[in-house]
Amino acid sequence: MTTRANRRPARDPSPPAGAPAPGHPDGLWHHVSGPAVALLLGAGFVLLTLSVVRHGAAIRLDDRVLALTPGRGTGPVLPDLLTFGIVQLATPVLSVAVVGAVTMAVCLRTGRWSPLLLAAPSIVVVSTTVLLGKGLISRTSPAVPGMLGGDGSYPSGHTATALVCAGVTAELVSRLRPRRRTTAWAAALVWSGLVVVSLLWLHFHWLSDVVASLLLGSLVLWLMLRWPLRLGRAVGAPWLDEGPPTAR
Repeated sequence: MTTRANRRPARDPSPPAGAPAPGHPDGLWHHVSGPAVALLLGAGFVLLTLSVVRHGAAIRLDDRVLALTPGRGTGPVLPDLLTFGIVQLATPVLSVAVVGAVTMAVCLRTGRWSPLLLAAPSIVVVSTTVLLGKGLISRTSPAVPGMLGGDGSYPSGHTATALVCAGVTAELVSRLRPRRRTTAWAAALVWSGLVVVSLLWLHFHWLSDVVASLLLGSLVLWLMLRWPLRLGRAVGAPWLDEGPPTAR
């Protein structure tokens, strides 16, 4: 009579290969870089916001970029259609719906609800911050033919939500399929870049609107994924924790 071997191998207390040893300079940089990057992103967002509120250099740069882009309905037809389609796909409601569907699919696939711990806080934080900024800072969008400019241009909800949702999706893919990590994050960056270019091309937002949202979205992802929360660690598939099957 044979017994089933324990599939879960004993954990090795030693650090993984290639990891910096305690006290090593790389280990110190790892601890310092977390708050340092968060501080830089936060400071950049605050300084840019102050420049917008005080009508500083950011406003002058906005006017220059606006003059270099055609706006909706005044440029080539094909780029106009493509950029408008991208903007429609990147609406915050649709972005949240897509990442919600992906998260639920991962939950069902892995049999765990832990992916919600990554997606839900990230979306709530970025959405709340964007709505708060729009409520506190009255800024009219660039003039667009056939579209009324509102007073909630800053920061760009399209940009911030698209970046965070794409980042969350990339992290989910990276945790479940580590070999596709580079591809997943590259796709997230490309999509976020297309959204930014489209908004500027169509004159739906000022340059400072989208730059502020890139800083804000990057800050949210950094706080949630890298420092201090590291919520991506909660995501994983059951079979990733199991050792190779043994003969019965």
